[in-house]
Amino acid sequence: KLRTLNQQLLTFCVNGCHDVTKCGPLAIPEEHLSRCRYIKNGSHILSGNQGHGLKDTDFILYIASLPTARCHTGKVLGYAAHCQLASQTDRPIAGYINFCPNTLGSRVSDRVRSLFVTKHELLHALGFSSSLFAMYRDHQNRPLTPRDPTTQLPALGLAKIGSHAVYQWSDKVVRVVERRWMSAYGNHTKLAHIVVTPTVLQVARKFFDCPTLDGVELEDQDEVGVFLTHWEKRLLENELMTATYTNSYRVSPITLAMMEDTGWYLANYTMSHDFSWGGGLGCSFAMASCLEYMLERRQMGRQINPFCQQIQPPLHRTEDAGVQVSCTPDGVSYGFCNLIHHPKPLPREYVYFVQGPQSFKTSSFQEPELASGFGTDREKPLDTVGGKIALANYCPYYQEIEWERKWDEPTINTHCHTLNNYKEPKNNFRLEQFTPKSICVQHLPRWRLRNNKQVFGSPVEGAGCYSFRCSIIEGGLVIELAGGIALPCVVPGSTVRVKACLKSQGLSIDGQLVCPECSLFCDPRECPLHMRNFSQLHSSLRKFTRAHTISYRPRHYSLPTEAYSMHNQTAISPRPWDRAVNLVQPQEIVPDFCPSSSSTPSLIIIPQSLRFVILISVHLFSFFLS
Repeated sequence: KLRTLNQQLLTFCVNGCHDVTKCGPLAIPEEHLSRCRYIKNGSHILSGNQGHGLKDTDFILYIASLPTARCHTGKVLGYAAHCQLASQTDRPIAGYINFCPNTLGSRVSDRVRSLFVTKHELLHALGFSSSLFAMYRDHQNRPLTPRDPTTQLPALGLAKIGSHAVYQWSDKVVRVVERRWMSAYGNHTKLAHIVVTPTVLQVARKFFDCPTLDGVELEDQDEVGVFLTHWEKRLLENELMTATYTNSYRVSPITLAMMEDTGWYLANYTMSHDFSWGGGLGCSFAMASCLEYMLERRQMGRQINPFCQQIQPPLHRTEDAGVQVSCTPDGVSYGFCNLIHHPKPLPREYVYFVQGPQSFKTSSFQEPELASGFGTDREKPLDTVGGKIALANYCPYYQEIEWERKWDEPTINTHCHTLNNYKEPKNNFRLEQFTPKSICVQHLPRWRLRNNKQVFGSPVEGAGCYSFRCSIIEGGLVIELAGGIALPCVVPGSTVRVKACLKSQGLSIDGQLVCPECSLFCDPRECPLHMRNFSQLHSSLRKFTRAHTISYRPRHYSLPTEAYSMHNQTAISPRPWDRAVNLVQPQEIVPDFCPSSSSTPSLIIIPQSLRFVILISVHLFSFFLS
């Protein structure tokens, strides 16, 4: 409670002082604390010792790994919050992170995940939290939410989020709007909580290429610690501040804009991970349901990326066809379409698919059809078919795959830059190369392995990771496969045939790559002249300004007129990197088919030794962050 003492407005503890002061689950050292003030019989009393505090410190973070009750709520990796605000600016000056002990480990993948959790939770403690929305200020340090003139606290009452109450923020920060939401049952009205602060709006409108965008949606799933405290998963899938962990997370300029609009920090918009999910896809992507967006793209004759409609076959059907994958929008990993059959019907507003004329009536496995959005009697909605991730409003998209090997070996995934994904030459059926500069390249269907008697289907089909080089002499972009095989890609969207032999197994590899666009990866001067202005139709990769650092806002600061510039950066031709790890491959992998496997047997199977990849790949687990 605020009271005046010696002509100063000070905070007093109404119910007395505790023996231990905590920041979340952690006890704060006494040397970090001032004396506690409380009121007894109308008198002001001081309790405890006066600590020395921390000099030259803007923010202190307390870290713990305690098995709290919250850690046993679902698959929570960790959680964080602030615990002290600056008196004059409301800026967080102390916070905590608690890492759930049961999710920690010593593997490389565990360390990567822990780094993700640290970055994610730190941003929560610094300001990306619904509990701090009412404390946000404009760029002249004026509160965006009205204040009580006596207490200087937010004056709009309290808002209940789950079991917690926070100060209600004004509609200058977050606003509730009605969205038209199309599903297989027709149009619905969906309430969306959108961030409407000026820099977020400016950046997001440019990023999505939607001049009429009214705000960026916050997560609407009512999970503890998730609702309104993360970006909507459907819109910013692998962004750092969505609510689930992903291998290839990115810090987008939209999150940097959010931190800048707290009024406490300056964002550095010159550096960032390349973030492409949803970039340039327009207003239907940023404001409508994924069904409406997919229908619009179909009418335009364009791909429905980043969404998909390829349902994965049941496990017993993967003997006939491996897991079908595709490159993810960032172009540096691949995944499978997470469209699945759910055990229970989905909410009607999240049903997007209908039964086609031949669906599920024949022995062949067919993908469901997109609903028309009119809810006609002629269509039969598939109530149990939808994307795996509820946080993405059950919209299906290509999701990275991760699986474990032996306990003493690192996990492997489908991210092209993960060196642990290296495959021994004899088992490298798609001739992949995982390096710091590898890219994802699409395959045509029916990537096959042959010997004299049988034809084997690959356990994973559709895409792979490869290194590349840029050479105008060789035709521009050159895709480098394992075994020293190099394939020039002159025309984007064209196919090049892959022929190789795995000598020790006597298996011939026969497949086709789909050429990406040269100018996305190479300096335009290294690309053929007639291809330099070729459209980006054949690649989902987009380049955006980098941004990943923030600094504290000085007291006197005016917002620049151009807070965010999405200028096009030319890619520099990469230098050949160290291929020492692949030195044995030319002995095992050689170009062209094996000498005695030129015939074309009719039998197509997947070897028993390869099926484990499929069985493990289709089991993905989502970890949540608070």
